[in-house]
Amino acid sequence: PTAVTPPPDGPTLAGRLGDATTALRRSMSGTPGRLRLLALSTVAVSLIFAISAFSTFGSTDDALRRGGANTAQLVRIQAIHTNLIRADADASNAFLVGGLEPASQRTEYTASLAQAARLIAEAARAQPADGPALGALNNSLLTYAGLIEQARATNRQALPVGAQYLRVASSGLRADALPILDALVKANQARVTAEFDRVGGESTPLIASGVLALLVLLGGMGWLALRTHRYVNPPLAAATAAVLVTLVIGWIGLGAVGNRVDGVSNGSYAATLATATARIAAFDAKSNESLTLIARGSGAAFEKAWQSSSKVVIAQSAASARLNSDASRMSALWTTYAETHKKIRASDDGGQWESAVKQAVGSDPTSANAAFDAFDSSSGAALTSSSKAAADSLDAPRAWLTFAAWLGLFVGVAAAVSAWWGVSLRLEEYR
Repeated sequence: PTAVTPPPDGPTLAGRLGDATTALRRSMSGTPGRLRLLALSTVAVSLIFAISAFSTFGSTDDALRRGGANTAQLVRIQAIHTNLIRADADASNAFLVGGLEPASQRTEYTASLAQAARLIAEAARAQPADGPALGALNNSLLTYAGLIEQARATNRQALPVGAQYLRVASSGLRADALPILDALVKANQARVTAEFDRVGGESTPLIASGVLALLVLLGGMGWLALRTHRYVNPPLAAATAAVLVTLVIGWIGLGAVGNRVDGVSNGSYAATLATATARIAAFDAKSNESLTLIARGSGAAFEKAWQSSSKVVIAQSAASARLNSDASRMSALWTTYAETHKKIRASDDGGQWESAVKQAVGSDPTSANAAFDAFDSSSGAALTSSSKAAADSLDAPRAWLTFAAWLGLFVGVAAAVSAWWGVSLRLEEYR
């Protein structure tokens, strides 16, 4: 006789799957099955809302943090630009004195270069993406400083080649270093704008998940009311109310943050950019004023550059004054300096070169240096106030955004528990 294989001791895998499928169908059939589906749906949308709330508030906080950091980096880059041009203006103006330059100007020159070098290192640490460009900028700074030292050494010996060294150093600074700084400014402006735009769009996930949760929860309450003839399910109603309140308050709060960021973008941040641009152009003009005199009758190109920079100062000073009350005196102070510059040019063009140099390098109240120092002091104070206002405005909402993220997560989870409880009460009636 043929041997017969005994049946297996337990059920097969296919049998287990079939039994599970049958049990699942039975559990989801009829009104109890619909209640279980309702419970799962309400819990799912509540948890989705919890995760979206946590993510939305957290992402907004991160965008504000990155926006503030990028704004600080932009101010840092512009400060490097300002210090380099300031150093060039001091070196050019001191060169006109001949021999050993004034100790005060030498001190300002070395301080500006040291500050620029320190800020380059800080900027490289703050934003690694700017590292390669800042490394190239540091090399340009070292080259410039070396040429200036050669110009000083030959100038103390009254050698005409000193003027050539100075012109090469100044033109090299503008040809090599300043384009790098311009590119860095544009890159960081783009980063700031991207973060500001991101803040305005962060509320979309919260609103979408909140509306979805409300639709499911309200639909579930309506279906239960029709099915059970009990018009209010307290736990489910509490979950709906919690989601609704969180959604409304979150939408209002995020809208306020977006409005604040728009205000910063069009206010203190714009004032910071305008003031920094005005200061950079002003120091560039002061440097070209000295280079025009150093050229001794052949400095028409430097005077043309002065006129171009002066137009930038006038326009940006006016823009800054509209946005920041601390910048209200910048235009008037620049006008005073510009009038002194006209007298210098009149003396130089009239053949009185020594008189023009005296007006340019002097320190009496009517000199160009005194007038320019007044503009420097006023614009520096305006830049400090506007940059601080921008940083403070971006940091202010971050204190409650972190709390709101965790609170939104807690509310969503609590709503899920409450919704499950509310549907379970009706489900118990069928057991």
